[in-house]
Amino acid sequence: MIRLLIVDDIASTRENLQKLLSFEEDVEVVGTAGDGKEGFDEAQRLNPDIVLTDVNMPVMDGIQLTERLTAELPSSPVIIMSVQGERDYLRRAMQAGAREYLIKPFSHDELIAAIRKVHQLEQKKSALSPKTPEAETPRPAAAGNVIALFSGKGGVGKTLLATNLAVALANETNARVALLDLDLQFGDVGVMLALNHSRSVTDVVEAGEGLEAEMFNDILGTGPGNVRVMLAPISPELADLITADHVRVVLAELRKSFDYVVVDTATHLSEFNLEVIEMAQRILVITTLTIPAIKNAKLGLKVLESLNVDPNAVLLIVNQSDGHSDFNRESIEQNLRQPVAAQLPYDAKVVGESVTRGSPFVTLHPDAQISRAVRDIVSLVIPEQVGAGAGDKKKRRGLFGR
Repeated sequence: MIRLLIVDDIASTRENLQKLLSFEEDVEVVGTAGDGKEGFDEAQRLNPDIVLTDVNMPVMDGIQLTERLTAELPSSPVIIMSVQGERDYLRRAMQAGAREYLIKPFSHDELIAAIRKVHQLEQKKSALSPKTPEAETPRPAAAGNVIALFSGKGGVGKTLLATNLAVALANETNARVALLDLDLQFGDVGVMLALNHSRSVTDVVEAGEGLEAEMFNDILGTGPGNVRVMLAPISPELADLITADHVRVVLAELRKSFDYVVVDTATHLSEFNLEVIEMAQRILVITTLTIPAIKNAKLGLKVLESLNVDPNAVLLIVNQSDGHSDFNRESIEQNLRQPVAAQLPYDAKVVGESVTRGSPFVTLHPDAQISRAVRDIVSLVIPEQVGAGAGDKKKRRGLFGR
């Protein structure tokens, strides 16, 4: 049974929630409270599995209650309810230690799913935490190669290439491959792979310091070729909960378990992108045969140079290559002062079918020219190590004046 404490200053809301949850065989409401102080006292007395609390309450509000419970009664995780759906409320709730945030009005299914999800996470944490020092097995040092795909402009096919490259890597090398979607506000990796998976990088934030290997594995979805995928948040406002420290932890954990970690970055130079660049062995700069894309590729390459990135770590990839374009390989290389490592042909039919079906074209049409081009890129990213990290942290701080 999941023992639940309800805290809300409106009596009718408490009664309605009790009635709603009475139909669930695995949930028992063990107590109720009308304000945060009373809720804290009841939580100490009852030690519930979950505390379900409103935000706006007298005496002590839901955020303050969450902070106290997180600090003094961590065995009773908090789910916050609020009519406020603004980003600031969500951020404050998660910073206080809330495990879930439900925006009123929510459905019965949403409530039950949140309760069971939080309870399941807590059970896994409890099962994994009681370890003696003698029983702990040291984890191996980080060894997986990070391959970052970067572009200063959207619409150049970066995510499409990231998903197909990850699957091709797995198929061609039989290596363990992970794919990380760091386009935190509008990531499309899940769509490209038709991945029906409810967990995302925000679950890493929720787990906090209690994150264990088994929990981390549960957060990853499984795509074609047994590629393990960490999805971007399901809603743009949740991106604000992710910090550079979270990205650093995620990458470190992925490198421990996988031979290759393919990272689809956002199209702006965020702190997250800088962290990835710093850890990457290969950085693929993606462009197309348009003036805006080439201009942004040039700016991106200059930034990488300013960051002291090893030039041998950078691969310039031209997507949607078309013989009818005003640009050719020679003119691009002359303009960007960077050799073109690979070109992907323009194939609207193959790409369109791939996107519509949510299946990589390297598996749908392995003999297509564009699929062969992706496999050529695989051969470029696997033969040699480019060093422990492509970037330089001191130079990075100097560039941004921090």
